[in-house]
Amino acid sequence: MCATCREHGIGELYVEGDQACERGDLPALAEIAEHLAEHVDEPLHCELVALARQCVDGARATLAWTELKQKVQTVVVRS
Repeated sequence: MCATCREHGIGELYVEGDQACERGDLPALAEIAEHLAEHVDEPLHCELVALARQCVDGARATLAWTELKQKVQTVVVRS
C-alpha cells in the first residue's frame, strides 16, 4: 500500500498510518513515519525517525504513531 507514499498528501499519510496500525502493517507504518520525518523540523523529525525504528514492536509503534500524528497535525496546520 505504501509503495507510492511519496506521491501522497500529508492527510492521506495520516489515514494510511492509522490503517497500517489497525492492520499491524509495521513496514508500512515505518515508511509513512520516514516520509513525514522529511517534512518536519526537530524535534518531530527525530521522533518520527525513532518511530520508524520502533516498528519492530507493534504495541510501542502504534502508541507512538497516535501521539506523533497529533503533533505533526498541529505543526502542519500552523505552517
